[in-house]
Amino acid sequence: MKRPQNFHSSFILFFILLLLSFLSLARAADFGYPVNGEPWYFIKVSFSENLPQADYPWEIAQVSVNGQKVRDFILFQRNEELLNQEIKVKLPFEVKIRYPWQANQIYNVEVLLKNQKTKNQVSLRQPVTAPPLRGYWNPDWKNYLSLIVAEEDGIKRENYPIQTTLSVLSTYLASPNEVRVVKAEKNGQDISYREIPSQVYDVISWDDKKLLSNVEVDEASGERIIRYHPTTTFSLTFLANLNPNEKATYLVFYNNPKAEKPNYSSDLKVSGQGLGKIIENKYYKVTLNRKSGVIYEITEKNTGLRLEHKLETNGSIHWNPDVYSPPHSWYHTSDWENPPYHQVEGPIFYSVQLADSLPFNPNIKASVTYYFYAGTPFILVETTVNFIDSMFVQALRNGEVVFNKKIFNQAAYRTMSGEVKVIDLSRTKIHPKHVIDLRPDVPWVIFFNHDKHIAFANLYLKNVSFNLEGGPASLEQPFVYIQNGPWYYLARGLVYSFGTNNQTRMLPVRKGSVYYEKNIFYPYSFQKGQDFSAEAEKVFQMMKHPLAVFESLETYAETPEKWVAPILTEPFEEGVKGAIGGKKKK
Repeated sequence: MKRPQNFHSSFILFFILLLLSFLSLARAADFGYPVNGEPWYFIKVSFSENLPQADYPWEIAQVSVNGQKVRDFILFQRNEELLNQEIKVKLPFEVKIRYPWQANQIYNVEVLLKNQKTKNQVSLRQPVTAPPLRGYWNPDWKNYLSLIVAEEDGIKRENYPIQTTLSVLSTYLASPNEVRVVKAEKNGQDISYREIPSQVYDVISWDDKKLLSNVEVDEASGERIIRYHPTTTFSLTFLANLNPNEKATYLVFYNNPKAEKPNYSSDLKVSGQGLGKIIENKYYKVTLNRKSGVIYEITEKNTGLRLEHKLETNGSIHWNPDVYSPPHSWYHTSDWENPPYHQVEGPIFYSVQLADSLPFNPNIKASVTYYFYAGTPFILVETTVNFIDSMFVQALRNGEVVFNKKIFNQAAYRTMSGEVKVIDLSRTKIHPKHVIDLRPDVPWVIFFNHDKHIAFANLYLKNVSFNLEGGPASLEQPFVYIQNGPWYYLARGLVYSFGTNNQTRMLPVRKGSVYYEKNIFYPYSFQKGQDFSAEAEKVFQMMKHPLAVFESLETYAETPEKWVAPILTEPFEEGVKGAIGGKKKK
C-alpha cells in the first residue's frame, strides 16, 4: 500500500524533532567522574527555559536530586564559575552537583530560585538520565571523600607513601575495617576502578556527652546553635604511583557497616619479640637491637650482603641522636635499654616509635621513628632531640650510621650543583681527623663498593631546629662529616667542638632547643658499569619534594546551614550567655 507524500514528510519531521529533543537532553546534562584531579561524581545540568524574568537578583535557595537536598554544588554562567549562589537574571546557567550517580538511572533535578527583593520563589525541574556507563564504584559504600594528589615537580613517583589524617562524623563510620581506597582512571569513554591496598590506624573518636547535651541558643534568632558532632579521626597510608606532572584522584570510601576487613597481600613481614623485631620485604631484611630498638643490621637481599657494625658498645648501625657533656659519658639513643615504644603494623608499613630520655640524663628527651614499607627499598627515619634544661656540651650530633670495613671501600656525596664527588676510603685521613667536612645541607652521602655491587645511601630530606621558648635553637657551625677509623661512619654535628682542633671547648645548648631530622636509609645493589648513585638520586628527588594532597569531603546533612560564629571570650569575662567551660571571675 502506497502511503501519501505528506505521511513521509510528517514522519521525517517527527523524527527530526525527536532527534533534536534527544540532543537537547544530551546537552542539558553531563555525568562526570572523580578522576585526574576532579573530586566529585557529579551531574551537571543546564537550565535555559522558564527562567525568571524579573530584573532583580535571584539566588539558588536549594538544589535537590530525586527529592533529596544536596549541599554541594557549583554554579556556572557564560562558562564561568560563580563565586556565590546568585545568578544573573534572564541568562542560562548550569549547576554542577556532587552526586553518586549510577548507570541508566533517571534523576529529577530541581533548583529552587529565590528573589532577593520580592522573596518570590521559582522552581526549575529537569529529569536527566545517566548514560550506560560504570557510574558510582559500589553503592554498598554510601559515602566517599576524595584525595586530590598532584605531582608538580616533574618527577616520577613509584610507591610513594601517602600518609594522611582524615576526620568524618562518627555516625558514618562504624569500623575502620570498612575503609577502602580506590583510584578511578579513564578507560576510553568510561572509567575503570582499581582498589589500592591501604592501612588504617590511630583511630580516635570525640564524643563529649556533656558538651553535646548542652543547649546553646542564638540570642537574635532564638535558634539552637550546633557547635559539635561526634567525630572519628583516623590515619590512612597507601602507596601512590604517578607520572611526572600527573594529577590523580584517590577515593576513600566508607559507611558500609557490613564490609569485612580487607585482606591485602604484602611482601612486608615482621617477626621477633619486643624491641628486637626483624622486618623484611623483597628488598631488605632489617634487625632491630633487642635492647634499644634501633637498627642493628641490614641485609640487602639482591646481593645477600649483610651491613653491620658490631665493633663496640651496642654494635648497632644507627647510633644517634647523641650528646657528650663531660665529665658524664657519651649518651646515644643506641644505648637505650627498653625505652617506651609504639608500634603500628599492617600490610602497607610497619613503624616503631622510640621515645625516652637519653640514658642517664632526664633533661634530654629524644625519639627515633622508623617506617618500613611494603614493596619499597628504602627506610624512612625521623629523629628528635629536646633539651628540657640548659647545659654545656662538647657534642650534639644526629644522623649517624656506623659500618665495619668488611663491605664498603668508597664514599660519595652530591654537591649543591649536582656533581657527584667520590672518595677512596683507602686514601683518606684517619680518625681522629675527619675524612671530609661537608656543608650541613648536603643532599646525600653514600658508602659503596663497585666490586661487591652494593651501596648504602643516607638521604637528607629535612633538618629543622627551633626553640620552644623563642628564638633559634643553639647551633655551632653545623656540618656533616665522614670518619675513617676501625669503622666508617657518617654523622651531623650540630654543636660539636669535640670533632674540631679545639675539642676541649664547652659549648652552650639553651633550654627549649629542639632538633628534628628526616632521612632516608637506602641499602641497594647496582650492576657492574652502572652509575652507582643514580638510584639514590632518584629516590632523593622523589622523597625530597612531597606530593601535594588536598581533601574534598562532602557537606554532611547534619552540618549547620549557617556559619557558626566562634567563641571568642571566656564565660563571666564579657558576658557570653550560656557558654560553658570557663572559670568564674574572682
